[in-house]
Amino acid sequence: MKRKNNLKLAKEWFKIGEEELKFAQVFFKEFDSFYPQICFQCQQAVEKYLKGFLIYHGKKFPKIHDLVELIKLCSKIEKGFEKFLEDGAFLSQYYIRSRYPVEYPSPTKEETEKCLEIAERIINFTKTLI
Repeated sequence: MKRKNNLKLAKEWFKIGEEELKFAQVFFKEFDSFYPQICFQCQQAVEKYLKGFLIYHGKKFPKIHDLVELIKLCSKIEKGFEKFLEDGAFLSQYYIRSRYPVEYPSPTKEETEKCLEIAERIINFTKTLI
């Protein structure tokens, strides 16, 4: 019964992550702008999927936004997540970078495209495990 409850809650996290990813994909395709927001949405989408994966497995996680730390937690359950550590570090920078314009330059179109590709890879991998 607990696993069923975990799946239900995990699916709620996945739904939010899916919406964030779709938002980022549509805005990237439709506009030649909004790169900081798109990168942020990619980071958020992956964060939701990683936390959903942990919830599905009945694991608690700290209230953090660091994808590297979340990937490390997920890799304790599934070693395959380890291959995403570098990608997680790349995406994690956009949690802060998109929020504080004085300290960080806006991401380029190429960086934004890379964020989308990374988010899609990590999310698709996570989906294969549920």
